[in-house]
Amino acid sequence: MTMNDNKDINTLKVILLQKKGGKTTARIIEKILVRPYNPNQIANILDISYNTAYYHMQIMLKHNLIEKKNTEYGSIYEATPKLINESEAFYKLKKLI
Repeated sequence: MTMNDNKDINTLKVILLQKKGGKTTARIIEKILVRPYNPNQIANILDISYNTAYYHMQIMLKHNLIEKKNTEYGSIYEATPKLINESEAFYKLKKLI
């Protein structure tokens, strides 16, 4: 495990376990690990408000867990290699929420 791996895992710990909306963030990460979504799609799938989905996705974007891709129909967000590489740690942390 490299220093960067520890930093990435610590980022996940903070946003999942030490923030109030960790459970919602985890639900969004679970979906985005499967395929890209936009905030509206996430809001509909998870039955949360658009603003909530957008807020959590912006936090993940800030921490380089997802990246924004512009398409012909608008923007979608997909998992970054950083998140994909830490998916095993994510699923372990998710059990602690």
